[in-house]
Amino acid sequence: MNRKLQWLAVVAALAVILHLAIVWAVPRVIMSVAMTKIGGEGALNTFTHPPRATDASRAVVRPSPDLAYSICLLDLSAGPVRIEVPASAPYTSLALYSSITDNYFVRNNREGEGLRDGEVIGLVVTGPGEEAPANLPEGVEAVTSPTKKGLALVRRVIENDAAMPRLDEIRSHSVCAPYGS
Repeated sequence: MNRKLQWLAVVAALAVILHLAIVWAVPRVIMSVAMTKIGGEGALNTFTHPPRATDASRAVVRPSPDLAYSICLLDLSAGPVRIEVPASAPYTSLALYSSITDNYFVRNNREGEGLRDGEVIGLVVTGPGEEAPANLPEGVEAVTSPTKKGLALVRRVIENDAAMPRLDEIRSHSVCAPYGS
């Protein structure tokens, strides 16, 4: 009987260790794969504006054809990153995600922020444990990322096909760049 209990204890300990390893690794692997699919290493700290999603689009699982996306892969290892996103009616959302899939910041023009068409969501994103630069411009918010890498995702509602050129113009004014550049 003692031998069976020892064997059971070893199996239980291995199961706990395996479970913890999987729980730790899965979000990191998911985000790494997503970031590679979205832009790879060549698109760090700069917005990309993929074309409108279709039924064949699969860089992200089930993208919405009613949304225009802008994506910036964040690398905070060299310092803070400045993000500026002009709001567009009827809906604009800026969300920041860590390299372990956690959503740590969201701002949109519907939830009481009072952003009007053309107003800018301004952020300076720093890495974990880093201080925000002193004397940030008025209206610019400091946000600390829990990880050195992650992504900024902007979603804009496309009201109709005729709205795309206007949204593309607005998207072209979005900024994601090292702070101070």
